[in-house]
Amino acid sequence: MARRGRHVLVLLALALAGCAPTPHLSEIAATLPPPGNHARLLVYRDYDLGQSLLWEPVYVNGAQIGGVGAGHVLVCDLPPGVYTIAPRAEHLWPDQAKTVHVAAGEVVYAKVGSFWMGSGTRPFKLAALRPGDQLVDMTVSGGFALYPVFVIMLEDPAVGQREVGALWYAPCSPPYAAG
Repeated sequence: MARRGRHVLVLLALALAGCAPTPHLSEIAATLPPPGNHARLLVYRDYDLGQSLLWEPVYVNGAQIGGVGAGHVLVCDLPPGVYTIAPRAEHLWPDQAKTVHVAAGEVVYAKVGSFWMGSGTRPFKLAALRPGDQLVDMTVSGGFALYPVFVIMLEDPAVGQREVGALWYAPCSPPYAAG
C-alpha cells in the first residue's frame, strides 16, 4: 500500500510540474538579447474574458510565426525589411492586416483585437479586400450565430510597452522572410 502511495505522489508531482505557469514577459525581458541588427516584433492580446478565448494564429508575410491567446504576447526578432502582420482570416475585414517597415533596433507592438460579428437569417457578404480575394459568404439558415473577427492594430510603443509587461510570454517560430 505504501508503494502505491508513492506512485500516486510521484504522478501528482509530475502533473503539477507540467502545470507550471508560463513566465510573464516582465520576468524574462532582461534575458532576451537586444534586437541589435534586427527589429523586435511583439504581437499580443489583452487578457479580456469578453474576447474570444481561442488562440489566434499570427502570420508574418504569409508564414505562421505562432499564435496568441488572451493575455499572451508573441516575441519575434526580424531582419530589417517590410512585413505584413496578419491574423488568421476566416472572415475578411477591411484593414485586417498591417504592413510595417522595420529598421534595426526598432520595436513594433501589434495588438490582435477581436470583435464578434453576428448573422441572422439573411445572407450577407463582406467585400473582397484585394483583387482575386474571394468574397466571404456568411449565409446562415436560421437562428443567430456569432463569428469572431480578428484584426491587427499597430500600437504606439509607449502604450504597447505598458500593456505587454504582465502578459505571458511565447517565442515566435521562424521561418519568415522580409518583403
